[in-house]
Amino acid sequence: MTGLKNYKELQSQVIDFIRFPLIVGVVFSHNIVTEIVINGEIVGSNNELPIYTLCSRLFYVGGISIALFFLMSGFLFFLNVEKFDRHNYASKLQNRTKTLLVPYLFWNLAVFALYMIINAIPQLSSFLNKDIGFSEFFSYFWNNDGAQKEGYAMEMGRGYRPLAYQFWFIRDLIVAVVLTPIVYFFCRTTKIYGVIALGILWYLGIWTELIGGHSGYCIFFFTAGVYCGINKRNLVEDFSRVRKLSFILYPILVIADLLTYGTYDCNVYIYNASTVAGSLFWFNLIALLFEKRKIKSIPFLGAASFFVFAIHEPFLLRTFRKITFMIVKPESDLTFTGLYFMNVILVIFTALGVYYVLNRVFPKFTTVIKGGR
Repeated sequence: MTGLKNYKELQSQVIDFIRFPLIVGVVFSHNIVTEIVINGEIVGSNNELPIYTLCSRLFYVGGISIALFFLMSGFLFFLNVEKFDRHNYASKLQNRTKTLLVPYLFWNLAVFALYMIINAIPQLSSFLNKDIGFSEFFSYFWNNDGAQKEGYAMEMGRGYRPLAYQFWFIRDLIVAVVLTPIVYFFCRTTKIYGVIALGILWYLGIWTELIGGHSGYCIFFFTAGVYCGINKRNLVEDFSRVRKLSFILYPILVIADLLTYGTYDCNVYIYNASTVAGSLFWFNLIALLFEKRKIKSIPFLGAASFFVFAIHEPFLLRTFRKITFMIVKPESDLTFTGLYFMNVILVIFTALGVYYVLNRVFPKFTTVIKGGR
């Protein structure tokens, strides 16, 4: 694959295609059960459920998904921008209001309404381990610290989330977009050395949170994307230079992560390294498959990606997990593992089905709640 035009076309194809599998990775990462009960006793998944632990850790690729989403967001912000001035900045803010802020507010309000309804029905209120009220209304849109009390593990050092907890990503991205003039100046001034410095801080976990949000993932990967955007880099062309290395290094790091998870303190550094290598691996793999004409773009999946991200929690995943666990009552490693994959499949296909119907019946409404994508 040579030629600037071909690289641009391939880059567009890869970015459009990769969104959906990255969202599937997010669903897998959110599907981990932190408290496993067998015969009324809470068991540790590492020893009692080795197959489930292996699969859930192997498919815990949320770090890769988030890293690539932040990277592509920063990159696309400056794609085709020849001069970054006040007019351009204002235009970008107006566009991101539609694509980020409006769906962010809608889905957090939707989750708030859902919880209020559940709390008002005695037969259902026992399923919600959280008190919802108007006294903390505004905190639900920024740093609702009760999100992690719902039974979800703290991820990547983030302790502050909105009520629709997966939307911490959109919240941090909104902050990053507002601060793009600072990021732009930083990249112009420090060049690649500044990006590398931020990468080292992220890797070592020195800077994980800022003002109750704006995670280290956002700071590093969004800035890296901005740097590539303002310097008119092509991600496919640049990443292909380390294609063979990523194909070798990522599997090695995955194995190292599995061997050290829950046992050695160095695991966090191995996982961070695998996040970078995995981002390169999956981007390069999809680019290679396009080059070899093994895959092609599927517009429906790309268009539905944000909707799947938005609706999968708490509307679908938590519901399916409760229902399937009540029906099956898993008491073995294989059963837990089977439900782990089944629930993800149910969520993905249900979300796609709901999106298809909504988009056919209420196309304008659907466009608004998914940010016009």
